[in-house]
Amino acid sequence: MFDNEQSLQEIRERGFTLFIKADKSYEEINEILLQCLFLKSLELTSLEGHREFEGERHSTAIVEKVSEKLKEDIEVIDKESVSSSQSIISVNVMKLDKLMDLVGEMVIAEAMVTQNPDLKGLELENFQKAARQLRKITSELQDTVMSIRMVPMTNTFQKMHRIVRDMSKKLGKEVKLEIIGEETEVDKNIIDNISDPIMHLVRNAIDHGIELAEERESLGKLKKGTVTLEAKNVGSDVLIIIKDDGRGLDKARILKKAKDNGILTKPEAEMTDKEIYNLIFIPGFSTKEDVTEFSGRGVGMDVVIKNIEAIGGSASIESFVGSGSVITLKIPLTLAIIEGMNIQVGASRYTLPTTVIKQSFRPLEKEIIKDPHGNEMIMVRGHCYPILRLHKHFRIKSKYAHLSEGILIMIEQEDQNMCIFADELIGHQQVVVKSLPNYIKNTNNVAALTGCTLLGDGSISLILDIGELFQLAR
Repeated sequence: MFDNEQSLQEIRERGFTLFIKADKSYEEINEILLQCLFLKSLELTSLEGHREFEGERHSTAIVEKVSEKLKEDIEVIDKESVSSSQSIISVNVMKLDKLMDLVGEMVIAEAMVTQNPDLKGLELENFQKAARQLRKITSELQDTVMSIRMVPMTNTFQKMHRIVRDMSKKLGKEVKLEIIGEETEVDKNIIDNISDPIMHLVRNAIDHGIELAEERESLGKLKKGTVTLEAKNVGSDVLIIIKDDGRGLDKARILKKAKDNGILTKPEAEMTDKEIYNLIFIPGFSTKEDVTEFSGRGVGMDVVIKNIEAIGGSASIESFVGSGSVITLKIPLTLAIIEGMNIQVGASRYTLPTTVIKQSFRPLEKEIIKDPHGNEMIMVRGHCYPILRLHKHFRIKSKYAHLSEGILIMIEQEDQNMCIFADELIGHQQVVVKSLPNYIKNTNNVAALTGCTLLGDGSISLILDIGELFQLAR
């Protein structure tokens, strides 16, 4: 019975019937059962006086015998499984964090050995062979430690069932939650940062998006609205998608509210749909006129974007009037170690994640143009891209004054592209992300920096915040 995979699959697809005899009321039993995890749907029927119930009553003696037999079988299985269960142990998260730190230090030490300046110009074939082997082992150890820290999204997603049930009841709406890809794994530290954003987005979808049953029926929709939670891996990132089949976002209403609050940064006619939708992430912004238990205070969506950007992620919105909205959170698999490209600007070093780099090139003077506001731009294959001079933003002295002397690195985030100007590329390297010390954050909070790392030659490189770089370019 316990080893029959076919039976388990049958239960997953078609469910099962459970007869309960209890002193509690129908409402109390219903409430208890609704709190069960992994429960897709529930149909509770009172069978007092029902023929099925009477039939069950006659078979009580048989059931009791079967129950006794099952108890004995379970005891035997428990004893047999004791030895196999020993293959899994619980480990304190602090120990895993310490192990990750040590692996990070080893990655730095390996870079310091293989990139030691004393080796420059020397032909050391045996050393290079040993260095490659060391790099291979280090990489495998890093991957193993990373896999240990990975946890599935299951618990985070399953918690949303309770939120959907409670809000549906209080708002008088009929809503069901669909979950896809809950087995997708991310780093433990990232899970802690995305639970609140997901909760806010689900609440927002039910409160703002899903209509009342009567309104949905009048629009030709199903009476019960659907909120879908999906997680999937895309390269070195995880996409978390929150989708609803509600009324969608009202662009005109969002624009009017933003205009009334004085938070528009450009003329309405120049704003794209995406830029208009992104206004809902601004702190204090809400289209609700009345403050309720769930919305109207302008708190929630700004928490979403703050938490997501804090872990190097981003959020994007798509909406279709009358059909619903789709919010996509793009988050990294891990925060500890990234593939980085080191660049030189004057005497300073900076690191960019390689995943955002499209290309690097030395521009020609004739390709440089200026927009009506005097901002530098470059024409590449018929498209214009803004240029950000890092030395100007960080107020440091650059080796080169003319763009044609240095190098431009084109980076992208979602559907946006820009070029940053640097003196030269140093090279690709795995870098261990360290947060900036608090005394630096408190005394000199420079925009566009997300952390720092130690390079192979012992120098410090500052890790650039891609999201803030795009804000600077705008």
